[in-house]
Order: sequence, then structure tokens, then C-alpha cells
Amino acid sequence: MDILHELKNNKNEVITLLKSTGKDRKLISEIIKEFYGNERDIRNSQVANVQKDKIVKNKNGASKVVEQVKISIPFQKKIVANSTAFEVGKEVTLIPNTNKKNAKLPDLLNRIWKTNRIDALIQKLVYLKKAQTEAALQFYIEDVKKGSTFQKALNILGFTESKKQIKIKLLDNRKGSMFPYFDEYGDMKAFVWEFKTMVENKAINHVWIYDDNNVYKTTLESDDIVVEKHGFDKIPIVYVSQEETEWHDAQALIDRYEVALSKLSGSNDYTAHPMVKIFGEVTNAPDKDEDGKAWMIPIKYDEEGNEIKGDVQLITNPNSADSTSLELDKIENLIWSITSTVNLSFNNVKGLGNISGVALTLMFLDSNIKAALNEGNNRTMIERIINVLISGITTTTNTSLKYETSDLYYDIQFNSILPTDLKEAVETVSRAVESGVMSKRTAVEYLDMNPDTEEELQLINNDKTEPNENDEKNN
Repeated sequence: MDILHELKNNKNEVITLLKSTGKDRKLISEIIKEFYGNERDIRNSQVANVQKDKIVKNKNGASKVVEQVKISIPFQKKIVANSTAFEVGKEVTLIPNTNKKNAKLPDLLNRIWKTNRIDALIQKLVYLKKAQTEAALQFYIEDVKKGSTFQKALNILGFTESKKQIKIKLLDNRKGSMFPYFDEYGDMKAFVWEFKTMVENKAINHVWIYDDNNVYKTTLESDDIVVEKHGFDKIPIVYVSQEETEWHDAQALIDRYEVALSKLSGSNDYTAHPMVKIFGEVTNAPDKDEDGKAWMIPIKYDEEGNEIKGDVQLITNPNSADSTSLELDKIENLIWSITSTVNLSFNNVKGLGNISGVALTLMFLDSNIKAALNEGNNRTMIERIINVLISGITTTTNTSLKYETSDLYYDIQFNSILPTDLKEAVETVSRAVESGVMSKRTAVEYLDMNPDTEEELQLINNDKTEPNENDEKNN
């Protein structure tokens, strides 16, 4: 990139320019404080700004702070977790397509995928994107460690000459700041990762800049710039982003819920438990654990001989909290509905009994619709991961496999986290095959009991051709 040619002479200006298309760091910081720290003083509508502590003085002039109830409820974490689970909670199925016989690249990529636990990284990546509005995966090359699991896998696959491997790191805004630089067509031309390390109790601000071939490493405390080949032929970063947090549309409702619940709790502190109002002088108040409580209030006489009788009364709040409870219920339902989040509390699922697969799907239809609408972005994300992996393989780790990339592409299958009724599914596809409206291959793929459809079909054919032991005994 032409702008990076000026990095040595105008480092600060170039870094500022590259960071100019990134997200607002103040906004990211506020989101992190609210999501991870449960801080509720960011917006005026939040409980910490509504339920302010008060300073009161007694008749002697002494003052004290009366703390107001401030309850924070992590709706945000449930919304993010639920959405992530419905989109990528179940590992995806990668289906390679190639015309080359005995292709080795798909097997190697599958091994890299498993070794780096990329399915788990995808879940964390999507979770961070929904929580922080952005996240990234950083790919890098390192030496293969002798005796490692990956080296054993390479030996099994026949790649005994491989000395390098691809590793992956999750980039999180809590550990640094990320700044993708896009051109006028929306293509990422550079990526900046800024983070701090402590050296002898001194903070060092690192800045790493990636382009298609190199990574430029420098610090804000030094003018030195180290240029290194990163081992890929494209930027080894998979960056994901969304405009707003996952709970943005329900943000005002969450604020109102926390305020209403805090006010109700504060009111209960004063009026929920009975208080005693005493007329006269008590000589022997009962203990709180005493059975058959009795209050001893002697009768006294005034100067004119009139009786002064004492009394004990309980003070209770005659006003019920029905209106507040109704408001909280309505707000909570709206929060789940607007964010397409399933509320699987115990009270909601108890007594459901055994329901069919169709009924179960309909129960979660809202979350499934949301996941389906985001499938395009998630598919693009996974395709980018695959492309970066292939780039590292063919550029550095196993360059001899480059010829296999000419016609290799992947189909990506997303899988549902919802449990399936196997009995119902088998009965359904069996009837469909028998009636001739579904092929046996489609039935096997639908049941997905074996990821290798060809192997499963061959096993079925073998079972038909091999004699049954019970039949032989009968003969």
C-alpha cells in the first residue's frame, strides 16, 4: 500500500490516518464497561443516574449518606449468548469440492481447523462482535514443535517435511484496540492492532500494521520500525463488525426495568415488612423468636385520675405493588421479544412434556429467523477464515499444495443447536424414501448421523449384500 511507504518518514501521521476509519474508542470503552463491568452511569436513563444517593441531616445537624437501591441485571449477556448459540453454537460442517484425485489440501486444512479449535474460536469471535460491535482473528506462522499433536498429524498425512504451522489468536478490545483501514470500495487495505505491554514497570505502547505481505512493528515510544514477512499473501486478519450492540434496540427498556425494580426494592425496604407503632410505655417487649408474643403496657393515670391506656399497632403498606409488577412483566417480555431471545427460565419450560420436533422448532422460530438473517455474514466470515488458512498453507507451510487451489472451494453447512427427535426423523424420511419422493442419499444427508455420506451409503449397501447370521441359523 502506497501510504505505508511514508511510514518511516511520517510515522505518527500515517498511523493516525490508518486509524481514522476505525470505530469510536470512547463508545467501545463505554460498551465494555456496561457489558463486563455492569456499570450503570453511562446514560442519563440508567439506574445509577436516576437512583442517586441522598445526604440527610438529623435534628442535631449531623449528616449521613442514604444509599439508594441500584440493581443491575445482565440482560445484555443473555441476549448475546443466546444469539451466538443459535448462529454458531453447533460446529459448522465444511464440505470440500475439488476435481483433483487424492487431494491433500482439504485433509491438511481440516487438521489445522481441529488443532486450532477454530469452531470454538468462531463462537468467541461472534460473541465478542455482538458484545463489543467488533472483533478479529489474527493468524500467524510459527515453528512446528517436535512431538506435538500437530506434528503427529502431519506425519499421518504424509507431510513430514513441514516445519511451520499456522496459529490463531483472538483479538479483544479489552486487551488492545483494532483499526481496520478500508478503501473507497470497502476493501480492507491495512489493519492496525495497538496494545500495551509492561517492561520493568513501564508501559510500552505497541503498534502493529498489517498489509498483504508484511507486518510493520513499532512503538509510540520509539521511531524504530521493524518490517517482517507474515507468511501470507493477504492480510492475515479476519475482522468482523456490526453497527450496534446486540441489545441496542432494547436498551431503553433494560434501563427502565432496572430503574423500576430498584425503586420497588427501595420502597420494600421501608414498607414491605410490618413496623410496630406503640402508644404508651412498654415495660417488657417480647423477643422476636418468642412464641405467643405479648406486649406488657401498664395502665397509667394522669393528674386528674383519668386512665391512660397504651396500645400496640402494626403498620403495613395498604398499597399493593400490582402496577409495578405488571410493568416489570411487560418490559421483560418486550426485551426478549425485540431482541429475538428465548427466555428458557425454569418456570417457562416446566410442564412442557414431550413435544414434537416441529413444535420445538416453532417455539424457537424467532431466534431461528434471526440466525437465518445473519447466516450470510457468518458464511462470509468462515469463508475468509478458510481463505486465510489456504493462503498461509500455499505461501509458507506447504507450498507444494498450491496447485490444488485452482478448483478447490468449500460449501459451508450451519447446524442447529436444537435437539432432534431421531425417532420422528427416521420415520419421516423412511416413509419419504418408500413413497419415492426422497432419494436414499438425501435421507442419509438429512439424518446426518455420519458426516461422510458416501461411506454411510456404502455401509448400507454392504449390510444388504452380506448374509444375516439369523437367516443362516434358520436355514
